[in-house]
Amino acid sequence: MKNKINSVKRRNHSGNFPIIYFFAGLIILLVSCSRTPVPYSILEIAGESDLLSNYSKSFLLTAYKPDSINPAAIAGSQGDLFIADDYVFVFDKNLSTGISVKKRTEGLYLNDKLVFLAIPDNNDLIPWFETLNNKDLSALQFIGTGPELPESYLPHLSRLAKIKPDVGLLYEGSLTDIKMLLEIFNPSYIVGVDLQLSDFNLLSELKNLKLLAASFTYPVLTQPFPELPELKQLILSDLDKNPDLPANFLVNNKQLERVIFQKPVKFDLSLLDPLKNLKELVIRESGEILNTSLINRHKKLEVLVIGDDNADYDLNTVKLPQLRWMTFFNNTTQDEFNSFINVHPAIEVIEMVECDTILSLQALSGLSKLSSLTITDTVTDIGSVGKLTNLKYLSLPSRFVGDSANLARIKRSLPDTRIVANEGFCLGSGWLLLIIPFVLIIRFFCRNQKRDHRDNLNAANL
Repeated sequence: MKNKINSVKRRNHSGNFPIIYFFAGLIILLVSCSRTPVPYSILEIAGESDLLSNYSKSFLLTAYKPDSINPAAIAGSQGDLFIADDYVFVFDKNLSTGISVKKRTEGLYLNDKLVFLAIPDNNDLIPWFETLNNKDLSALQFIGTGPELPESYLPHLSRLAKIKPDVGLLYEGSLTDIKMLLEIFNPSYIVGVDLQLSDFNLLSELKNLKLLAASFTYPVLTQPFPELPELKQLILSDLDKNPDLPANFLVNNKQLERVIFQKPVKFDLSLLDPLKNLKELVIRESGEILNTSLINRHKKLEVLVIGDDNADYDLNTVKLPQLRWMTFFNNTTQDEFNSFINVHPAIEVIEMVECDTILSLQALSGLSKLSSLTITDTVTDIGSVGKLTNLKYLSLPSRFVGDSANLARIKRSLPDTRIVANEGFCLGSGWLLLIIPFVLIIRFFCRNQKRDHRDNLNAANL
């Protein structure tokens, strides 16, 4: 009898296991589906820098400069690619939001740690390499080099690769030109290269690549981008040289989370269909935007920057439940602005680029999570801005902030808000080069502007 009772008890307990497993699985599912989004940060950057910009998010729409009293303040998130004069760095888990910038002969230091190693076209840095074992390279992200890399550095770079095998590379020129470096390093980041169709085989070997920022100038492309299994962020510029990207261009890289395209003659959003984890989309200096409604398939999209005068698309068709960062341009009407804000109440960051057509910003008062607001060129409704007491960060045009009366007024209204001055960049116009010395511009990022400016001058002299 006792054995029978024990047998029944065992059956009763075992019968509960499926229920326990069910609820355990349900809890795991709910936790995974309700993940907390990566928070946006305000980077406070002080020290030796004249040009700072978040390239991943703003694509040189705005720039900042620290002064002797106030650090530059820039909104961003982990994984963003930043410009610091002629250097670049990635905001990662090893960097705090308070950053001190120092420049030395060997490169860029952030918080007293070497982040960017700049190799010259002479042997001046050889003595530095001779004491490599004594260097702190824990924060090193990039090596930058030009086309005239002396061979005398190769043995030292091989030693460096044993310490930092995945260091990123910044190089302006063909990917093939740095083939010898790619045989030494297995880079996580590559910035500045020109890509041709003939580079695809070499590119496909870079299985560790997580971020690629490249100029793509091949005139005719009929095949998809090569498979790069770790690639999360793809930045392609000069796309006006290739009028039509093939429909299957991204089919090999479904894992992409961030896509930035510059100067597509036209952009068909169906190109993004393979991307099931797309979180950030930036399309700059674009022509016509096709199939706008397809953007709504990307339910995970958090950042949307589609703009310029010629980017003709209907904002009213956009409905993205997880949108957190939005940029408006001067082709946005007041009605479109109001409607978009009403449909997307969870927005946390807004950039307004030359939006002199939007005369009322009252709609922003309905955004309870809005913590960051950037306005370039024209401030049309400072009264409504002053009522946004949840703002942690407010970036206004330098000429507006430069007026002491304006600054005092907005500080009285928003005493707990970090207020900074910005310089708005008008990409493609060439005027940027008139106010910022050439030495401060990374040649890769701004060579299009230089070429446009030169062409305009030549045309004027005809």
